[in-house]
Amino acid sequence: MTEEPKIKTVRVRIPKTCCCPTCRYRQSFKKDHEHWKTVKDLDLNRPVLLKVQVIRAKCLNPNCPTQSFVLPTPGIERYARSTIRLKQETIAGIVADNSTAPRMAARLNRCFNTTGSASAIYRWKQQTADRLDIKDIIARLGFSGILTLDEYRPKRARAYALVAGDAVRQRILYMELVPGSYGRGAVRAFLERLAALGIQPWAVVFDLWAAFPRQVRSVWPQIIIQYDYFHVMQWIHKYLKNALLQWRRTLSATGDDDVRAELWEHKWRLLKNMDRWTPQDHAIMVELIQTYAGTLVEKILILKEALYDIFNLSATKAEAYAKRDALCREPWWQSSWHLSKVIEFLMSFRFPYMITYLADSRIPRSGNLENLNSIWRLIEGSRYGFRTEKGRLAHLKLYQISKYLCGDYP
Repeated sequence: MTEEPKIKTVRVRIPKTCCCPTCRYRQSFKKDHEHWKTVKDLDLNRPVLLKVQVIRAKCLNPNCPTQSFVLPTPGIERYARSTIRLKQETIAGIVADNSTAPRMAARLNRCFNTTGSASAIYRWKQQTADRLDIKDIIARLGFSGILTLDEYRPKRARAYALVAGDAVRQRILYMELVPGSYGRGAVRAFLERLAALGIQPWAVVFDLWAAFPRQVRSVWPQIIIQYDYFHVMQWIHKYLKNALLQWRRTLSATGDDDVRAELWEHKWRLLKNMDRWTPQDHAIMVELIQTYAGTLVEKILILKEALYDIFNLSATKAEAYAKRDALCREPWWQSSWHLSKVIEFLMSFRFPYMITYLADSRIPRSGNLENLNSIWRLIEGSRYGFRTEKGRLAHLKLYQISKYLCGDYP
């Protein structure tokens, strides 16, 4: 800022009575002393500094340990050298715009005709977050009762983190870095932490990690479990992709380069979920089935259609079981090891957890926490990760207030 700042004088209104913040004693105002301090404020036209009057009042309660106290100044916190709105605008830029402290420091100078160092902005952010209680924020979020759990590897961290979200409202509730080994004990400790924060779900959606079901039931014995449909199909498509790639490699020995090129062109269309197929995809699939009749490509497409019938067109769990058992009795898939692994997966003890949503329409078949994880990875990516666990939790609290509660700070 090259322009000389404008000085505005802010005087405190002298009250007839005042209340001591220590003893809460209502009393007549009696002045102790006063002084003036300079406070930074934001302005779109020119630099502005506030010359603020600070008045201390005597406490007339003889039993109060505080002999005097400062009268509050609207818009300015005690001991602060910046106005509340300047801090709020800075924190909003960091959280809502996913900016960083150095970039916000430059924006304050460029757009708001004031200054603020990166260290000061970090301090404002942490001070604001420290006044927020994560348990109170979770209570205000209005948890739907259906929990979704997942894990992810934070940027610039040597350990994994567990994340809990609201499967219906699509909100991140809590996350925590897993200390030490990433096993059943860490999952149990994380779930107990969720319960202590007031999260009491009646249903839960998570991926296929073996540690989740038993540990969840140890904390919430009557909970209903649903395997995340995204992870179920991801597991199945892993074997379908490997089967397709292995069959494509065998074509190189026979010299069918045209067939190999066509399969490479349609590989993602062949592996796409049928509920995401476009009319063009359906038309191309009919041609592929006719072209590759009797080959592994036809078997993969038939299996995908059977899976779509089980998970998308079944009205009840009994119907899904009947379709699965009918598929298991068919012989055409048995010649492929990869397709056999898919059928083995469907016949395992996990299948009841895959179709829980058919028994209760309130339960989503997918928790969609992967989408929330993607958003959080963008947050971490802009600042190359968080240096401390405290900083990560502080940003989460501010993010929840900004995005989910419309900036309604308590």
